[in-house]
Amino acid sequence: MEIGNRIQELRKLNNMTAKELSERINVSPPFISAIENNSTKLSLKTLAHICDVLGVTLSEFFNSEISPVEQKLISQIKQLPEEKQYELLAFLTGLI
Repeated sequence: MEIGNRIQELRKLNNMTAKELSERINVSPPFISAIENNSTKLSLKTLAHICDVLGVTLSEFFNSEISPVEQKLISQIKQLPEEKQYELLAFLTGLI
């Protein structure tokens, strides 16, 4: 897995520009560009901060079996109260 590609996918799913991400984690926009182009390395601390801003855990970030869209859905669902999660499950079950 290319870390930069994964970050870019998640950033776009969050409707965030590279500049906005750079501002949220206090780095320069060229650094975000370099990360997304896989031309630089980043620390685990920086990656954890990026994941936090993008609404995924490090575990979810590295789970290649789950697409970025699925990760975003999971992240959103986790923020719902349990009652709302059951309502959503019933709704989704009805769609299938």
